[in-house]
Amino acid sequence: MICMRRGTWRGAARRAKSPTVVLSLLALPLLALGDTQQTPNMGVWPTLRPHFYGTRSISEIGDAVMSVDAPASTPDPSATPVTIHFGEELAATLKQVRVIIDNNPSPLVATFDMNPTLPVDQIDLRVRIDRFTSVRAIAETTGGHLEMRSTWVNASGGCSTPPSAASGGALGEIRFRPSSGGKALQVSIRHPNNSGFQIDPRTGDAIAPHFISHITLRAGEKTLLAADTGISLSENPTLRIAATTPLPSPVTVEATDIPTQALYTATWNP
Repeated sequence: MICMRRGTWRGAARRAKSPTVVLSLLALPLLALGDTQQTPNMGVWPTLRPHFYGTRSISEIGDAVMSVDAPASTPDPSATPVTIHFGEELAATLKQVRVIIDNNPSPLVATFDMNPTLPVDQIDLRVRIDRFTSVRAIAETTGGHLEMRSTWVNASGGCSTPPSAASGGALGEIRFRPSSGGKALQVSIRHPNNSGFQIDPRTGDAIAPHFISHITLRAGEKTLLAADTGISLSENPTLRIAATTPLPSPVTVEATDIPTQALYTATWNP
C-alpha cells in the first residue's frame, strides 16, 4: 500500500490547503500502478528514462565503476541510508548524478550537478522509501557517457511517516561532521522536509509540503556540487561526500526550502 488507505487519501485531499498537496494526491493513481503486486515492478522508470535521457545507451555493468548500496529490508523506511560510490575514472569525469526511487510518489530524489575538477567518489544520503522498489542512480560524464546502477529495497510507508517529535536545534540549522583525515564531510540540515503525504496524528489534518529544494556546497569560489532535491529526502536531510584526497576548505553550504524560499547557510572551516 502506498502511504495510506484510499479513504484516507480522499480525506487528505479535502483537507489539504496547499495546491502542491492536491496535485501530489491527484498524481497518485499513475505512480501507484502495480501496487498490489507481491514483487517489485519498474515503477515510473520507463517513463522517466526517455524524458531525461531519450534513447541514449546506458551502461549497467561493473560495480568497480559505480555502485549503489542500501539495506535490502530497511529498518526505518523514513530514513533509509543510500550510498553511491564512483570509481576513480568515473569520479574524474562526473558531470551529473540523478537518484530515483521507482515506486515512491515522488520518484526523483535528487539531481546532483558535479564538478569533475573537484572529484567526489562517494555520496551518502538518507531517503524515504514507500514500498518494495528499485533505488537507482544514473551518472553522466562530461563526455556524455551514462552509467546506471540499482538495488532493491523492501519498505513500507516511508512517505507518510509522521514527523518526529524530537526537538533540538533551530529550523535551518546546519551541522558539519568531518572525517578525521578531512576526506569526507557530512552535512545535516535541521528541517522537517514534510512530504505532503503525512497526516498530523494530533489533528488528523494533512501536513502541507515544506522541504529543502536546493543544496549547494562551495569550496572557496568553486562549487563542489549543486543539488535539486525533493520530498523523498528524509526529515533533517543529511548529505555526506567523500573523496580519495582531503576536501578543499572552507566549505560553505547553502540550502533553500519550499514554499518559504528561506535561505539557510553555514561554513565549515577546519
